[in-house]
Amino acid sequence: MDQNQPYSFQVNLQGMISLLSEHLYSNPNTFIRELLQNGVDAITARKNLDETIVGKIKIQLPTDEDAFFTFQDNGIGLKENEIHQFLSVIGESSKRNDNIDGKDFIGKFGIGMLSCFVVSEKIIVETQSIFEDHSFRWTASSDGNYTIENLPRNENVGTKVILYSKAQYKHLFGLNHFLPQIRYYGNALTEEIVIENKNDTIIVNETKAQWINGNLEKEDLLQIGRDVFNIKFLDAIPFHTKAGDCSGVLYILPQKTSFSGKQNHRVFLKRMFLTENDNGLLPSWAFFVKMLLNSNDLNATASRESLMHNDVLREVKKELGEIIKHYLESLKTLNPEIYYKIIQVHFLHVKAIALEDTEFLQLVINDLPFETNKGFRSFRNIIETGQTIYYCPDFDEFKQVQRLANFQGNMVVNASYTFDEELLRKIASAHPEYKIQAINSYKLLNSLQSIDEKEEISLLGIRTKILEILKSYNIELEFKRFQPSDTPTLYTRPEESAFNNTIKQLKENSNPFASAIQSIPQEVQKKPVFCLNLDNSLIQNLITITDTDILTPIVQVLFVQAMLMGKYTVSEKELTMFNDALYSLIVMGMTNFINI
Repeated sequence: MDQNQPYSFQVNLQGMISLLSEHLYSNPNTFIRELLQNGVDAITARKNLDETIVGKIKIQLPTDEDAFFTFQDNGIGLKENEIHQFLSVIGESSKRNDNIDGKDFIGKFGIGMLSCFVVSEKIIVETQSIFEDHSFRWTASSDGNYTIENLPRNENVGTKVILYSKAQYKHLFGLNHFLPQIRYYGNALTEEIVIENKNDTIIVNETKAQWINGNLEKEDLLQIGRDVFNIKFLDAIPFHTKAGDCSGVLYILPQKTSFSGKQNHRVFLKRMFLTENDNGLLPSWAFFVKMLLNSNDLNATASRESLMHNDVLREVKKELGEIIKHYLESLKTLNPEIYYKIIQVHFLHVKAIALEDTEFLQLVINDLPFETNKGFRSFRNIIETGQTIYYCPDFDEFKQVQRLANFQGNMVVNASYTFDEELLRKIASAHPEYKIQAINSYKLLNSLQSIDEKEEISLLGIRTKILEILKSYNIELEFKRFQPSDTPTLYTRPEESAFNNTIKQLKENSNPFASAIQSIPQEVQKKPVFCLNLDNSLIQNLITITDTDILTPIVQVLFVQAMLMGKYTVSEKELTMFNDALYSLIVMGMTNFINI
């Protein structure tokens, strides 16, 4: 063996076909797209030499008499050396030639013809180059062998591809299946595509995607949106981006959409359909938009089913985000009805934009809706009250606070929804005059009416008894007067107390993380507060009870009930105490009933 002798890699064509069909291409219909791309690129190359050429692609479907499929273009054709180089060498592409401006072409990877082997055992290519005085026939089989024959000159310059369908893929070549597929891929192409099927001639792309031109009326764009997506959109935004040379239409959906939902779009590369995914072209908050987009400068991946993520794509994404923002800014003046409809339906997405863009926030701030203890209100309506704007970032806290806030006449925003807390903080930072403050039940408790010193002294006895009953819970006991009077008790924990309670529960469950969490430095701890409402008739009766055996189960039931009403976690210890106390009260009630 000569150690300096160079060797060449070998390629197993059957293995390559299996790889393509199972991993690179998502479905066997890909050969339709690959043939279209090769045909369109060949026509583009010929137009570069003669601008008067009108591109045309003719397709003949198999019949009972002719059991083969033909795909013919009037492009530039292939010379003999190009057949050897580009048809017979996997990964070699005429469109990567250094002397050719590749941006005019769709395909560049030199693997498109292999997709035909997925559906056909044999491929025949008959081609007449514009530069040759005779034509050639290239015949290849899936075992990796091919032959080339010289043929007389064909007056029709171009290339014809002939396929013989594998048995399992014959249905792909039937008109009912093939016509929707080729329209799916090629409806936007400017080259005329014609299907000949027995005695019928069908023009595939009569409309040629007029939305790409960007000069249609709004109603025409909305109608195209209805035809393509089967949705009656709120509005249509024609656009063109400098980056990627992209043009198309953005459609505003008429219904609410979630951030986890996935929208189907229509993305084209040089008028050839590419994908239904947005490929990262739209900002993360733009889930309320569907997109028709054609790009002349973005690049496709090897599978040609998605776009390459590069700097150009990121610039397109940035431009599209700005286009949507500017659209909403101008819409407020040009079409307030549509603007407020969009705010009403897609306020969550508009809030996401406002968080990202301070200038946009200033534009829409007054129109953004928030849920409050007085129902949904616009921010303008909230600040017009002239009060301090309180907000609860936790839903359970909001539920506990809202009834008390209603009776006190305070406005409280439920900021537990996505973006609301961050947005209110951002507004508070930009507009300190609005007096926006976070609130929870612990802070609200401090604002309730305290009792006077004389009443406090009179309650010292009952205070001592209640604290003794609940001594294992290390609470503060307060007596207040507040509305609604039908609320007998409140239980609340400051944040640091909630932290301690978490450690306690972990210890009770023998959780090994308890000691690790406890080692985290904490400030001076505040205790949970159990508050009794002296305006409540039950509490008024409670403070007159002198018998500890009667007082204990009542206090225990009220305590656990207050925890439950505050949406706090109740441990097994509290549940056991609650059940035992309830049982005691039932027994006492039955005893009293029997003794009557």
